[in-house]
Amino acid sequence: MVDLGLIKVFLVIYDTNNISHAAERLNLSQPSVTYNLNRLRRVLNDPLFVRDKFGVKPTKLAQTLHPSFSKAMGDIQEAILSAKTFDPASSTRVFRLGLSDLGEICLLPSLISYLSQYAPSIKIEVEEINSAKVEEWLVSGFIDVAVFNSSYTVMPKVESRNLFEENYVCIAAKTHPRLKALTDLTLDRYLEEQHVAIKSSTGHIEVEQKLKALNVKRSVALKVPHFSVLEQIISHSSYLVTLPSRAAQVYARSGNINIFKLPFDVTPFNVSVNYYNHNDDLEARAWFYQLIQQIFAKL
Repeated sequence: MVDLGLIKVFLVIYDTNNISHAAERLNLSQPSVTYNLNRLRRVLNDPLFVRDKFGVKPTKLAQTLHPSFSKAMGDIQEAILSAKTFDPASSTRVFRLGLSDLGEICLLPSLISYLSQYAPSIKIEVEEINSAKVEEWLVSGFIDVAVFNSSYTVMPKVESRNLFEENYVCIAAKTHPRLKALTDLTLDRYLEEQHVAIKSSTGHIEVEQKLKALNVKRSVALKVPHFSVLEQIISHSSYLVTLPSRAAQVYARSGNINIFKLPFDVTPFNVSVNYYNHNDDLEARAWFYQLIQQIFAKL
Protein backbone atom coordinates (compact mmCIF):
# COMPACT_ATOMS: atom_id res chain seq x y z
CA MET A 1 0.00 0.00 0.00
CA VAL A 2 1.30 3.46 -0.92
CA ASP A 3 1.68 6.05 1.83
CA LEU A 4 -0.88 8.83 1.28
CA GLY A 5 1.81 11.36 2.16
CA LEU A 6 3.74 10.29 -0.93
CA ILE A 7 0.67 10.85 -3.09
CA LYS A 8 0.30 14.36 -1.68
CA VAL A 9 3.96 15.11 -2.49
CA PHE A 10 3.41 13.77 -6.01
CA LEU A 11 0.35 15.99 -6.57
CA VAL A 12 2.03 19.17 -5.34
CA ILE A 13 5.11 18.57 -7.52
CA TYR A 14 2.79 17.91 -10.46
CA ASP A 15 0.93 21.19 -9.84
CA THR A 16 4.06 23.33 -9.36
CA ASN A 17 6.49 21.62 -11.77
CA ASN A 18 9.19 22.63 -9.31
CA ILE A 19 10.71 20.77 -6.35
CA SER A 20 11.55 23.97 -4.44
CA HIS A 21 8.07 25.43 -4.89
CA ALA A 22 6.55 22.11 -3.85
CA ALA A 23 8.66 22.13 -0.69
CA GLU A 24 7.45 25.63 0.18
CA ARG A 25 3.80 24.73 -0.38
CA LEU A 26 4.15 21.56 1.70
CA ASN A 27 6.11 23.38 4.40
CA LEU A 28 8.89 20.81 4.07
CA SER A 29 12.57 21.05 3.27
CA GLN A 30 13.62 20.38 -0.30
CA PRO A 31 15.62 17.25 0.71
CA SER A 32 12.48 15.89 2.44
CA VAL A 33 10.42 16.35 -0.72
CA THR A 34 13.14 14.70 -2.81
CA TYR A 35 13.37 11.82 -0.31
CA ASN A 36 9.61 11.18 -0.47
CA LEU A 37 9.61 11.46 -4.25
CA ASN A 38 12.40 8.88 -4.44
CA ARG A 39 10.36 6.53 -2.20
CA LEU A 40 7.44 6.75 -4.61
CA ARG A 41 9.77 6.30 -7.59
CA ARG A 42 10.98 3.02 -6.09
CA VAL A 43 7.42 1.81 -5.48
CA LEU A 44 6.31 2.62 -9.03
CA ASN A 45 9.65 1.86 -10.74
CA ASP A 46 9.51 5.10 -12.70
CA PRO A 47 11.28 8.47 -12.35
CA LEU A 48 7.84 10.22 -12.42
CA PHE A 49 9.44 13.65 -12.99
CA VAL A 50 12.46 14.61 -15.08
CA ARG A 51 14.34 17.89 -15.10
CA ASP A 52 13.83 20.54 -17.75
CA LYS A 53 14.93 24.17 -18.03
CA PHE A 54 11.89 25.41 -16.07
CA GLY A 55 12.00 22.86 -13.23
CA VAL A 56 10.61 19.35 -13.68
CA LYS A 57 8.07 17.80 -16.01
CA PRO A 58 6.00 14.62 -15.49
CA THR A 59 6.74 11.37 -17.26
CA LYS A 60 4.04 9.55 -19.22
CA LEU A 61 3.31 7.33 -16.21
CA ALA A 62 2.96 10.39 -13.96
CA GLN A 63 0.52 11.94 -16.44
CA THR A 64 -1.48 8.71 -16.47
CA LEU A 65 -1.57 8.43 -12.67
CA HIS A 66 -2.36 12.09 -11.93
CA PRO A 67 -6.15 12.04 -12.55
CA SER A 68 -6.62 8.95 -10.34
CA PHE A 69 -4.35 10.25 -7.59
CA SER A 70 -6.02 13.66 -7.64
CA LYS A 71 -9.52 12.17 -7.44
CA ALA A 72 -8.53 9.78 -4.66
CA MET A 73 -7.04 12.58 -2.56
CA GLY A 74 -10.09 14.76 -3.21
CA ASP A 75 -12.40 11.94 -2.13
CA ILE A 76 -10.44 11.49 1.09
CA GLN A 77 -10.53 15.21 1.86
CA GLU A 78 -14.25 15.32 1.13
CA ALA A 79 -14.88 12.38 3.46
CA ILE A 80 -12.94 14.07 6.24
CA LEU A 81 -14.77 17.35 5.74
CA SER A 82 -18.17 15.65 5.72
CA ALA A 83 -17.42 14.24 9.18
CA LYS A 84 -16.76 17.68 10.64
CA THR A 85 -19.33 19.79 12.44
CA PHE A 86 -19.30 23.08 10.52
CA ASP A 87 -22.90 24.13 9.87
CA PRO A 88 -23.26 27.15 7.55
CA ALA A 89 -26.90 27.61 8.51
CA SER A 90 -26.01 28.38 12.13
CA SER A 91 -22.40 29.57 11.89
CA THR A 92 -21.51 33.15 12.88
CA ARG A 93 -18.03 32.99 11.35
CA VAL A 94 -16.51 36.02 9.64
CA PHE A 95 -14.83 35.34 6.29
CA ARG A 96 -12.36 37.87 4.92
CA LEU A 97 -12.42 37.95 1.15
CA GLY A 98 -9.82 39.62 -1.08
CA LEU A 99 -11.48 40.74 -4.29
CA SER A 100 -10.52 42.50 -7.46
CA ASP A 101 -12.95 44.98 -8.91
CA LEU A 102 -14.27 42.28 -11.24
CA GLY A 103 -14.94 40.06 -8.23
CA GLU A 104 -16.77 42.86 -6.43
CA ILE A 105 -19.04 43.45 -9.41
CA CYS A 106 -19.69 39.83 -10.40
CA LEU A 107 -19.36 37.77 -7.22
CA LEU A 108 -20.61 39.88 -4.32
CA PRO A 109 -24.28 40.23 -5.30
CA SER A 110 -24.67 36.46 -5.84
CA LEU A 111 -22.63 35.61 -2.74
CA ILE A 112 -24.69 37.86 -0.48
CA SER A 113 -27.91 36.54 -1.97
CA TYR A 114 -26.86 32.95 -1.23
CA LEU A 115 -25.70 33.72 2.31
CA SER A 116 -28.89 35.61 3.11
CA GLN A 117 -30.88 32.51 2.29
CA TYR A 118 -28.70 29.64 3.48
CA ALA A 119 -26.16 31.08 5.95
CA PRO A 120 -27.76 34.23 7.36
CA SER A 121 -25.41 34.68 10.34
CA ILE A 122 -22.16 34.41 8.38
CA LYS A 123 -20.44 37.77 7.86
CA ILE A 124 -18.20 38.89 4.98
CA GLU A 125 -15.42 41.47 5.09
CA VAL A 126 -14.01 42.52 1.71
CA GLU A 127 -10.45 43.68 1.23
CA GLU A 128 -9.39 45.33 -2.03
CA ILE A 129 -6.75 43.21 -3.73
CA ASN A 130 -3.15 44.34 -3.82
CA SER A 131 -1.42 41.80 -6.05
CA ALA A 132 1.98 42.47 -4.45
CA LYS A 133 0.69 41.59 -0.97
CA VAL A 134 -1.92 38.92 -1.57
CA GLU A 135 0.30 35.88 -0.87
CA GLU A 136 1.42 37.40 2.44
CA TRP A 137 -2.20 38.16 3.33
CA LEU A 138 -3.31 34.59 2.63
CA VAL A 139 -0.42 32.92 4.46
CA SER A 140 -0.81 35.18 7.52
CA GLY A 141 -4.58 34.64 7.64
CA PHE A 142 -5.36 38.32 7.05
CA ILE A 143 -7.73 37.11 4.31
CA ASP A 144 -9.24 33.64 3.80
CA VAL A 145 -9.65 33.71 0.02
CA ALA A 146 -8.50 35.94 -2.84
CA VAL A 147 -10.27 36.13 -6.21
CA PHE A 148 -8.43 38.07 -8.90
CA ASN A 149 -6.30 37.95 -12.05
CA SER A 150 -3.19 36.22 -10.71
CA SER A 151 -1.56 35.69 -14.12
CA TYR A 152 1.40 37.92 -13.23
CA THR A 153 1.59 37.07 -9.53
CA VAL A 154 3.90 34.25 -8.38
CA MET A 155 2.59 32.66 -5.18
CA PRO A 156 4.36 29.33 -4.52
CA LYS A 157 2.88 28.96 -1.02
CA VAL A 158 -0.72 29.36 -2.13
CA GLU A 159 -3.26 27.01 -3.69
CA SER A 160 -4.82 28.40 -6.87
CA ARG A 161 -7.75 27.21 -8.98
CA ASN A 162 -8.79 28.84 -12.25
CA LEU A 163 -12.41 29.95 -12.30
CA PHE A 164 -12.82 31.26 -15.85
CA GLU A 165 -11.05 32.94 -18.76
CA GLU A 166 -11.78 36.63 -19.25
CA ASN A 167 -11.09 39.18 -21.98
CA TYR A 168 -11.19 42.95 -22.29
CA VAL A 169 -13.74 45.15 -24.11
CA CYS A 170 -14.35 48.89 -24.29
CA ILE A 171 -17.47 50.71 -23.02
CA ALA A 172 -18.83 54.19 -23.60
CA ALA A 173 -22.06 56.06 -22.92
CA LYS A 174 -24.79 55.49 -25.50
CA THR A 175 -24.99 59.28 -25.76
CA HIS A 176 -21.27 59.64 -26.53
CA PRO A 177 -21.14 62.39 -29.19
CA ARG A 178 -18.58 60.66 -31.45
CA LEU A 179 -19.37 56.99 -30.82
CA LYS A 180 -23.15 56.74 -30.51
CA ALA A 181 -23.60 55.97 -34.21
CA LEU A 182 -20.70 53.49 -34.41
CA THR A 183 -20.78 49.72 -34.21
CA ASP A 184 -17.00 49.25 -34.51
CA LEU A 185 -14.16 51.11 -32.84
CA THR A 186 -10.99 51.86 -34.83
CA LEU A 187 -7.59 52.20 -33.21
CA ASP A 188 -7.34 55.84 -34.29
CA ARG A 189 -10.70 56.67 -32.71
CA TYR A 190 -9.77 54.75 -29.56
CA LEU A 191 -6.56 56.76 -29.19
CA GLU A 192 -8.24 60.09 -29.95
CA GLU A 193 -10.69 59.70 -27.04
CA GLN A 194 -10.00 60.25 -23.35
CA HIS A 195 -9.91 57.24 -21.06
CA VAL A 196 -10.42 56.07 -17.51
CA ALA A 197 -7.63 53.71 -16.36
CA ILE A 198 -7.30 51.36 -13.41
CA LYS A 199 -4.29 51.34 -11.11
CA SER A 200 -1.88 48.53 -11.92
CA SER A 201 -1.79 47.25 -8.31
CA THR A 202 -5.12 45.51 -8.97
CA GLY A 203 -3.46 43.28 -11.60
CA HIS A 204 -4.94 44.95 -14.69
CA ILE A 205 -1.84 45.54 -16.79
CA GLU A 206 -2.56 43.69 -20.05
CA VAL A 207 -4.02 46.66 -21.93
CA GLU A 208 -1.11 49.00 -21.14
CA GLN A 209 1.34 46.28 -22.09
CA LYS A 210 -0.35 45.82 -25.46
CA LEU A 211 -0.45 49.56 -26.20
CA LYS A 212 3.23 49.79 -25.32
CA ALA A 213 3.99 46.91 -27.67
CA LEU A 214 2.12 48.77 -30.43
CA ASN A 215 4.19 51.88 -29.62
CA VAL A 216 1.07 53.97 -29.02
CA LYS A 217 -0.29 55.74 -25.98
CA ARG A 218 -3.83 56.60 -24.91
CA SER A 219 -4.85 59.78 -23.10
CA VAL A 220 -5.84 58.93 -19.51
CA ALA A 221 -8.04 61.63 -18.00
CA LEU A 222 -8.96 59.73 -14.82
CA LYS A 223 -7.21 56.96 -12.89
CA VAL A 224 -9.24 55.05 -10.28
CA PRO A 225 -8.47 52.15 -7.93
CA HIS A 226 -11.16 49.83 -9.31
CA PHE A 227 -13.91 49.45 -11.89
CA SER A 228 -16.84 49.37 -9.47
CA VAL A 229 -17.02 53.20 -9.30
CA LEU A 230 -17.40 53.70 -13.05
CA GLU A 231 -21.05 53.30 -14.07
CA GLN A 232 -22.18 56.85 -13.24
CA ILE A 233 -18.93 58.34 -14.53
CA ILE A 234 -19.28 56.69 -17.93
CA SER A 235 -23.01 57.35 -18.27
CA HIS A 236 -22.48 61.08 -17.80
CA SER A 237 -19.19 61.69 -19.64
CA SER A 238 -17.44 61.05 -22.95
CA TYR A 239 -14.70 58.90 -21.38
CA LEU A 240 -13.94 55.37 -22.56
CA VAL A 241 -13.17 52.48 -20.24
CA THR A 242 -11.39 49.27 -21.18
CA LEU A 243 -12.43 46.57 -18.74
CA PRO A 244 -13.21 42.85 -18.41
CA SER A 245 -16.24 41.73 -20.41
CA ARG A 246 -18.21 40.40 -17.43
CA ALA A 247 -18.01 43.77 -15.70
CA ALA A 248 -19.06 45.47 -18.95
CA GLN A 249 -22.11 43.21 -19.21
CA VAL A 250 -23.16 44.20 -15.68
CA TYR A 251 -22.90 47.91 -16.53
CA ALA A 252 -24.75 47.41 -19.81
CA ARG A 253 -27.85 46.24 -17.93
CA SER A 254 -28.61 49.88 -17.14
CA GLY A 255 -29.31 50.49 -20.83
CA ASN A 256 -26.98 53.51 -20.87
CA ILE A 257 -23.80 51.79 -22.03
CA ASN A 258 -22.50 50.57 -25.39
CA ILE A 259 -19.92 47.77 -25.54
CA PHE A 260 -17.26 47.76 -28.26
CA LYS A 261 -14.75 45.12 -29.29
CA LEU A 262 -11.22 46.43 -28.81
CA PRO A 263 -9.44 47.48 -32.03
CA PHE A 264 -6.39 45.43 -30.99
CA ASP A 265 -5.87 41.97 -29.58
CA VAL A 266 -5.24 41.55 -25.85
CA THR A 267 -4.34 38.14 -24.46
CA PRO A 268 -7.20 36.75 -22.33
CA PHE A 269 -6.47 36.24 -18.63
CA ASN A 270 -7.59 33.76 -16.01
CA VAL A 271 -9.48 34.76 -12.90
CA SER A 272 -8.58 32.38 -10.07
CA VAL A 273 -9.60 31.59 -6.51
CA ASN A 274 -6.54 31.49 -4.22
CA TYR A 275 -6.19 30.25 -0.66
CA TYR A 276 -3.67 28.95 1.84
CA ASN A 277 -4.06 25.57 3.53
CA HIS A 278 -4.20 26.59 7.18
CA ASN A 279 -4.51 23.77 9.70
CA ASP A 280 -7.33 25.39 11.68
CA ASP A 281 -11.00 25.63 10.78
CA LEU A 282 -10.50 23.39 7.76
CA GLU A 283 -14.14 22.54 7.14
CA ALA A 284 -15.30 26.17 7.24
CA ARG A 285 -12.55 27.32 4.91
CA ALA A 286 -13.18 24.48 2.47
CA TRP A 287 -16.91 25.26 2.43
CA PHE A 288 -16.16 28.89 1.58
CA TYR A 289 -13.69 28.03 -1.21
CA GLN A 290 -16.17 25.64 -2.77
CA LEU A 291 -19.07 28.09 -2.48
CA ILE A 292 -17.13 30.74 -4.40
CA GLN A 293 -16.25 28.26 -7.13
CA GLN A 294 -19.90 27.15 -7.39
CA ILE A 295 -21.16 30.73 -7.67
CA PHE A 296 -18.68 31.66 -10.41
CA ALA A 297 -19.56 28.47 -12.30
CA LYS A 298 -23.13 29.76 -12.64
CA LEU A 299 -22.24 33.32 -13.70
